[in-house]
Amino acid sequence: VLKIIRLILFLVFIYLFLNYIGGLFLPFIIGYILCIVLYPLFKILNNRYKIPKPLSSILCIATLIFLVVFLGVGVIGQIVKEGKEFIKDLPYYVNSIKTTFDEINENVKGLMTILPDGLEKALINFFDNFSSIIGEFLGNGLKNTSIKVIKKVPNALMITIISIISCYLMLIDKENIQKFIIKQLPKKYSDKFGIVKSGIGDAVFGYIRAQLIIMCLIATICFIGLLILNAPYALFIAVVIGIIDALPVFGSGFILWPWALYNVITQNYGLATGLIIIYVVILVTRQLVEPRILGKQIGIHPLATLMSIYVGLQIFGAFGFIIGPILMVIIKALQNENVLPKWR
Repeated sequence: VLKIIRLILFLVFIYLFLNYIGGLFLPFIIGYILCIVLYPLFKILNNRYKIPKPLSSILCIATLIFLVVFLGVGVIGQIVKEGKEFIKDLPYYVNSIKTTFDEINENVKGLMTILPDGLEKALINFFDNFSSIIGEFLGNGLKNTSIKVIKKVPNALMITIISIISCYLMLIDKENIQKFIIKQLPKKYSDKFGIVKSGIGDAVFGYIRAQLIIMCLIATICFIGLLILNAPYALFIAVVIGIIDALPVFGSGFILWPWALYNVITQNYGLATGLIIIYVVILVTRQLVEPRILGKQIGIHPLATLMSIYVGLQIFGAFGFIIGPILMVIIKALQNENVLPKWR
């Protein structure tokens, strides 16, 4: 009973912290994550080469910025460029898709004349509503999403600056900060802090690292395939597919199959065949690579992942897409460390 109560209190604490307090400390959470990533390099500079801590911290952050700017700016710039072109051409694609759906709708209505009157009217209403929903989503849905993203750019810039400054300060005094946090914990928890921290760190960062590797691999396969097919916005679409492929149940087929079907309807059989081949290559690659990459990590069932994403989105909004699965991984890591009761 006490373990169950402890689990419930833990979940309540996580919810309250992330929902009411986490947003306030987001730059410092990001700064701490950057600190963990850069700390091995910081130790090398400070211990092996005897470079003072402030300068070592500056060099670490400068290295990170250099990698992001000079290695990522070309790719990110191309993605943004293709994204802008896609949004610019979006009305054309929306009209094309709506026209195709209208043609299908009319053909289906013609076939339904042989059905009983009640069933015929019900199906016609369904397809009419479905077509209007598709048009509304492709038109206003994507437009509203773009506006929301643009409005958040200034806030994101401020968070980035504060995150970098907090990372610099944490690198300089990481040991003392960690000791201070441990001292604030009750004795019986502070003794286990190192073991639990190590277990959670390995699980969470292992899970994130594995997902990023798989996402990059899938995006690379898509990009090469789309380049061969001479498809427009190859890099932008490849990145989107790589992100969506990380979703349980959905996968890359969520985009590739409707896209291939649309090209079959519009009699572009070459592109449709190429998209199906890309999907098959992705499917085979994932089956071969995923067990190797995730084999040593703490994995969770796809259904549990889907549930965690949905619950995370409902509770924490857009960030719940990331927070949900990570919380699930943390709970399993705590179970493995016997801090929380295991599922029967």
